[in-house]
Amino acid sequence: MKRTLAILVILLSLLTSCNRLDFNYPQSKIWAHRVNDTAAAREKSMKFAGLEVDVFYSAYQDKIFVGHNMEDTANGLQIEKWFKHVENPSHKCFWIDMKNLDRHNAKKISEKLLDIMDSYNMIDNMFVESTDLDALKTIKKLGLRTILWTDNPVWNNIDTATWIEHTRTKINELRPDAISNEAEMYELLTVNFPEQNIHLWQTPTILNEENIEITRKLCRNTSVKVVLVDYNEPIDYK
Repeated sequence: MKRTLAILVILLSLLTSCNRLDFNYPQSKIWAHRVNDTAAAREKSMKFAGLEVDVFYSAYQDKIFVGHNMEDTANGLQIEKWFKHVENPSHKCFWIDMKNLDRHNAKKISEKLLDIMDSYNMIDNMFVESTDLDALKTIKKLGLRTILWTDNPVWNNIDTATWIEHTRTKINELRPDAISNEAEMYELLTVNFPEQNIHLWQTPTILNEENIEITRKLCRNTSVKVVLVDYNEPIDYK
């Protein structure tokens, strides 16, 4: 009886991980980019439905620090403190750009992020972004949503067809909750992977009519679910 129950639990776990419910995205696709200090966290969380934050994990200290570059971690801003300045975090969405995620630290990072979610009664509002496929598999297995950063054929000096093939292979292997890249990759992503939830960053940009029209174009595509911007507040794109 105990063995049968154990098998059922394992099968249920596998079924849940393979057929996870789609994410219930907020009404606004426009999220705040690089919200990397406490003042910005407080201000932007009162205006935007979602925030993107850059972080590094220190294995030596076993802590996650906020910062876009490694030297930024010298400021000592731990992600737990950052979250204390977010207005109503259980009702916001978070794009965690995990700069040094790998298969060795993925479990530790997941545990810490899940602890934060528990502290603020978050249910399902946090995405972790990385290019590391194996690390993202661990993140996903432990219950966090994943964003696969799809690289860029120009960066890797490969032809577009090869990039599409490699990207599709990664998507099929991971089955991420979303894929991401810069706004310049809009056509490649939406044409070749329209079935995916696509997250884009339209940065760095200032608020002017030209950039607003680009933002609107991005947001009006049904496959695009999130557009990161540097604007002080969201814009109307409908």
